[in-house]
This record gives sequence, structure tokens and C-alpha cells, in this order.
Amino acid sequence: MYLYSFDRFFGVDKVCLLAETTGKKKIKSGDLLIFGNQYFLAIGETLSFSEQYQHLTTTQAELVYKEFLSFPALKLLHWMVEHHYTTYKSVIRLFFAANIEKLLERESKLKHWKIETLKDWNVLKQFSLAQEGQTLIVFPDLWTMFNQCWNEEFLKPCLPAGRCWNDGNIVTLLSSNTEKQKDVHRWEIKKWLKSVIICTYAEIFQDFHNLKKIIFIDPHKRYYASQQDPRYKVGEVIEEMKNLYGAEVEIVGV
Repeated sequence: MYLYSFDRFFGVDKVCLLAETTGKKKIKSGDLLIFGNQYFLAIGETLSFSEQYQHLTTTQAELVYKEFLSFPALKLLHWMVEHHYTTYKSVIRLFFAANIEKLLERESKLKHWKIETLKDWNVLKQFSLAQEGQTLIVFPDLWTMFNQCWNEEFLKPCLPAGRCWNDGNIVTLLSSNTEKQKDVHRWEIKKWLKSVIICTYAEIFQDFHNLKKIIFIDPHKRYYASQQDPRYKVGEVIEEMKNLYGAEVEIVGV
């Protein structure tokens, strides 16, 4: 089993091997492990560009959290590495903040909202949301989001102070969110406490529980092409997410 280390390098990347004698519980892909104060993510029996990982260090580790990353999200992680000719350390930062211990601590502080009926929501009436499961609405930039979702109770507080509206079943994800906000939102999405996720393009790498629809706003905008490693195009990532989650994609603003 290959592991990704959140804390240390092994050669050119942060990938190592799990010792065969480790633990009594069976480790599966997507599980989170720990050895001492170091955390590892089990990323599977195969790797993208496996020829780069011929001489890996073997480490001991014990299971600490099962299914820390779901199967579709893990498949997307591998696809990002392979499709964009990059390393796991370059891609994993899109999915997780650096402090995994803090992320685990914040799971217990979630507020469990009652699932509301989508048809009763007026704040997003201009969009056709999934009636079951989760809907992801992707904007190229905050200004476009502000213009299309204007509501005094909804997005106006996001702009001046970096705060975001987060109530009921809707959440907005912004690159300006604090690490604490991002951690809490990640758990809310993973556990399906949020059904409508509104975000700018950099925040699409979430561990969705039941993603059924992706609404892709203004796909022609230049912001959708990342200029940093990994150099991905958001449209291609959304197409892969569509395949992995079996989600419908609706394009708005062509």
C-alpha cells in the first residue's frame, strides 16, 4: 500500500510504502493513518508515474480514520497527477489544508443542520438545483458570483470583510476563507450537511458525499486556467468529476 505523508518528504515527493507488519486492522485506500505525530493518507496499491517511485522508504503506521477521502475524490487525486504530469505533493494541497490534526479536531464541532427542501429556497431561484443530492455552483471569480447571486442576506457580507454566508443547507467557499472555515466546510460537505455548494474555481476539490449536479458559470473566462502547478483547466476537471460522481453538468453563460 502506498502512503502520502503530510509531514515529510521521501525523495522527490511525499510518497512512501506501508510496512506489511503494520496494525491488525485492514488498511484501505482513502484511510488516514498515523505514526507518532505524523499523518499519512493511504492512496492505493498503484500510483501515477510509478516509475518515479522505484526506491521508496517503508514506514510503520496505524489506522486513525477510515474513509478519510472517498473513492471518487481519491480517483480525482490520481487523475490530477497523471493528467497534468505533476507530483502528489503538488495536487494534495488542492484537497487539504496543511494541518490534518486541526482538521480532525474540527469534525466534532460541526453544527448539524436539518435538511431543507430545495424548492422552498428563493435565494438561488435563478438556478435549477438538483432535487436530490448535492449541487455545486462554480464561478470564475468573486465579482461574477456577487453579480449573479446578489442578495443582502447572502453574498454581500462576503466581500468587504472576507466573511461568507453559511446557514441552513447552502455554503459559499472562497479562497479568502480562513483555514478553520475551510476545515469546517470540508466536513459539512463530506457528511452531506450542505446540499448547495457555491464556490470560486479553486475550491472545487471537495470530498462530496452525493454530488448530483454541477453548474458551471461562464466557462470562457480566463480565470478557469490555473497558472501554477498543477496547471489545470477547470472545465476538464469538472468533466472528470462528472464521470466519477455520475453528476449532471449544466453550463451557464456560454
